[in-house]
Amino acid sequence: MTPRTLGALIGGGAGVVYGLVVYVWLHRMGGGDAGPGVMVAAYLFLVPFVLGMISVALIFLRSPSPAPSGPVPLNALGDPPLQARPPGLGTAIGVAALSTTVFLITALVLGFEGVLCAFIAAPVMYVMAAIGASLAFLIRHWTRRGRAGALLFSASLPALLGPLEQGRDPVTIYRTVSNDVLIHASPEAVWTEIRSVAWIDDREIRSGWAHTVGLPRPREALLRGTGVGSVRTATFDGGLSFTETVTDWEEGRFLSFRIQASDPGHLDPHVRVGGRFFDVVSGTYRLEKLAPDLTLLHLSSTQRVSTPFNGYTAWFTQAIMRDLQRTILGVVQARAERQGDAQ
Repeated sequence: MTPRTLGALIGGGAGVVYGLVVYVWLHRMGGGDAGPGVMVAAYLFLVPFVLGMISVALIFLRSPSPAPSGPVPLNALGDPPLQARPPGLGTAIGVAALSTTVFLITALVLGFEGVLCAFIAAPVMYVMAAIGASLAFLIRHWTRRGRAGALLFSASLPALLGPLEQGRDPVTIYRTVSNDVLIHASPEAVWTEIRSVAWIDDREIRSGWAHTVGLPRPREALLRGTGVGSVRTATFDGGLSFTETVTDWEEGRFLSFRIQASDPGHLDPHVRVGGRFFDVVSGTYRLEKLAPDLTLLHLSSTQRVSTPFNGYTAWFTQAIMRDLQRTILGVVQARAERQGDAQ
C-alpha cells in the first residue's frame, strides 16, 4: 500500500469520525430531538469543510514531498514512479467527496439522519468538503506544525460556534408554491374530486423524486361537512395526517384550507411537518373554466421555514412541495377525466 493510499484511508476515516463526533456533541448540546441539535449553520457548512480538510491533510502528511530536493529515479517509460508524484487537486477533491459519501451513509445506517434529510444536506456538504480539500491542498507546502495548527483551529470551530448558534431563535419565513394542470373535464367533475379524495392506490400515484427520497405518499382526504368551517382530514403513509379546516368555499371554483399537521414522528426531526423547523400552514384549490369540458386547476400551499439557513432550506422545501402537489394534481386529473368519459 502506497503512502498516498494509506494517507487517504486514514484521512477519510478520520474525517468521518470527526463528523460523527461533532454530530453527537451538537445533538446533546441542543437537547436532543426537541432542540435545534445539528440544525445550525456551523454544522451544515463547517463540519464538511473540516471533513474535507482532514481527509486531504493526512494524505500530504504521509505522501512524499511535492518538491523533492534530489533527482527522482525514472521508470522504464521515463516517468517518475507513481508513489513519488504528489497528489493533485483533483485527487484531493475526490478523496473529500468519498469521505463525505461514507459519512452520509454511516449517518443513515446509524439512524442519525433520515434519507430525506441527508438528501437535502448532501449538495452543500459536498461543496463545502471540496472547499476544505482545496484549502488543504493550497497549504500543503506549509510546515507540518503549520498545517496541524490550521487544521486544529478549523476543527474546533463547529464545536465552539454550534452551541452559541443553538441559543439563537432563527428567523421564520413563509413561502408559497403553486402548480397547475389542464384537465379535460368540467369544473363540476373536477370539484367532486378535490373536495373529498377517496383512497389513492399505488397504481394511481405517479411517484416523483420526493417520494423516492422519503416523503410519504398521499392516501386520502375525507371531508366532513360543507362550506366554510367544515373539516377535511388528509392522511399519508406512515401515519402522517393533516387537519384541513375550510376557510374559503366557492362551489365549483375555489376551496381554501387552514392546515394543522399531525406527524407521529416517523420523519426525521429536522424535516418533521409541524415541527420546529418546517410546517405547511395553508392550501388552496382554484378552478378556472376554459371550456365546458376543459378546466385549469391551480393548487398552491404556503410553508413555514424556521432554520438558520432559510434560503437554502426553503429552496428544497419548495421543490419537495411542488413535486408532492404535482402528484396530487395527477390523481385528480386522471379521476376527473375518467368521470367525464363515463358520462
